[in-house]
Amino acid sequence: KSGIFISLSQIYLSISEDILTPPHEALWCSPDGSHVLYASFNDTEVRSFTFPWFGLDGIVKSEPGAPFPASRTVRYPTPGTKNPEVKLWIANVNNTAVKHKEVRPPEVFEDTEYYFTSAGWVNHDNTQVAAVWMNRPQNLSVISNCRAPNWLCVETHAERAAEDSWLDVQPHPVFAKDGNSFLLLAAVREGDYDRFTHIKHITLSYQRTAVITHGRYEVTKILAWDFVNHNVYFLGTSESKPGQRHLYVVRDPATDDPIRSLEPQCLTCDLRIFLRSSQDHYRNCSYFSAYLDPIPPYDKDGLTHYSLICEGPGLPLGSVHLATNHNMVKVLFNMKEICEAKLNKLALPTPRTFEVPLPQNYRAQVQLLLPPSWREELRDAAYPVLVEVNGRPGSNSVTEKFSVSWGKYMSSKNDVVYIKLDVRGSKGQGKLSRKLGGVEVQDQITVLRYLLDNLKFLDRTRIAVWGWGYGGYVTSMVLGSQQKYFKCGIAISPIADWMFYNSAFTERVLGYPSENVKVYVEADVRQRSKLIPSDSLYLIHGLADITAPYQHSISLAHSLADAGIMYRYQSYADQGHDLEGVLEHAYRSMEDYLRECLTLDSDEQL
Repeated sequence: KSGIFISLSQIYLSISEDILTPPHEALWCSPDGSHVLYASFNDTEVRSFTFPWFGLDGIVKSEPGAPFPASRTVRYPTPGTKNPEVKLWIANVNNTAVKHKEVRPPEVFEDTEYYFTSAGWVNHDNTQVAAVWMNRPQNLSVISNCRAPNWLCVETHAERAAEDSWLDVQPHPVFAKDGNSFLLLAAVREGDYDRFTHIKHITLSYQRTAVITHGRYEVTKILAWDFVNHNVYFLGTSESKPGQRHLYVVRDPATDDPIRSLEPQCLTCDLRIFLRSSQDHYRNCSYFSAYLDPIPPYDKDGLTHYSLICEGPGLPLGSVHLATNHNMVKVLFNMKEICEAKLNKLALPTPRTFEVPLPQNYRAQVQLLLPPSWREELRDAAYPVLVEVNGRPGSNSVTEKFSVSWGKYMSSKNDVVYIKLDVRGSKGQGKLSRKLGGVEVQDQITVLRYLLDNLKFLDRTRIAVWGWGYGGYVTSMVLGSQQKYFKCGIAISPIADWMFYNSAFTERVLGYPSENVKVYVEADVRQRSKLIPSDSLYLIHGLADITAPYQHSISLAHSLADAGIMYRYQSYADQGHDLEGVLEHAYRSMEDYLRECLTLDSDEQL
């Protein structure tokens, strides 16, 4: 049987984020340009949904015989239904008579459904490709080696999820120069139960696996493998502060060097150690990205330079450093010189990040944006509270990356304490297997209760919550939890019924509907619609949303109406999940709603 693939075309773009490695590619040229590896897909048996499309005119022409608005139809696989089928192919494009050869998956996927998650050529070898496959339940991932001339893929390494869990889709493996070993990201157990993403080194000839990073932090990206100097550069979070991101380097196990350091070295955690000469340059920097040439072969000296980018919490800046001693050799850009004076003239909120204890020894990450008028000594002040929720499994909201967000705007203009949370189910905080809308919803309430008990400047009578997509789902579930902390909430493009969300994400967490009917019913937000207080929910949805189709909001609104619950609903024609064309109008509408709900004083201007 053929496998399944979420294509990079528009109709599958929203779903591909759940199963295909970024940048969602489906075509790879060989190093010398003589061959092309590509995917073909067949979606004829995939179910579809239709939405109205008004077009450039924006409104229906009011004249006799004018046509009704047109409609558009997209293929959208939902839980338990047929997924698109995929095949991988190799094409020799050296001559006009192009020959195509199918790249067949490993035997383990014979007569079963599977996902294809990434592929690529193994370094400069035109006769060898690597493809990564995953079964439909997403608890088995297989890395395979496929060689000319028959291109049959042979399993070289497999990752299996823990019981009642799933595997995250990881970037494509990084291969050594000779193709005999590779690096990959995988979940590694730290302690009795917790798992964190770390780097594994796989040697094919000896079938040997070595974990070269470890600790209670997440490796987020392998940047480069310097084969000459046996160094692996990567980005990762901090053990004590998961909202930070740093540049690390670790020696690979491909050398018998007896003095090889087993511990990764963080180049940016303490600037006084490796970046002493440029520590003033990177003052107020704790969220970094970097660029290193990932394409071998390097010259005899190996990798010589890298670019280091500070992305926050201060203004972004970037420089080039020597790989040997990490000295800075050139400044690429410095936004401080351009924008710092302007920002200093603005009354911006003050961020405060800390942890709050949760059940089972977990700890929520909390970030407050305190309005400019807030002072420690103002003990009797009572500020309205706006909580932004996400809660999507595997996501992170609390980071130290610089941004100019709607939350900062609301805090500055309307004297609101703006709160962001990462609770159980977020990256590095366990997995919510076979249950949605339970633990992560209760954790939001637990954290809010803790904050109200310990921060007396929060006005417990004026608290609102809002979220987008999965956050809209959590917002609706929180309002229906019978916990009377929130006065109102805004759900943008929410998910209501998981039977009508994309199969890749939903089956990963909830399993097959035929095997877990109760789980799907309990996760349905409409089960709580009668518990949502009247006049407390504001629904916003784009009619052209192909990530969470607008049927979700319509079905929730229908359920609220049946229960006699008053609510506000707003839809946008021809707008997708991100509401890109009407974003300013949407934010103004939200501010207007919150001004009424929280009795905001917006006389102060940014």
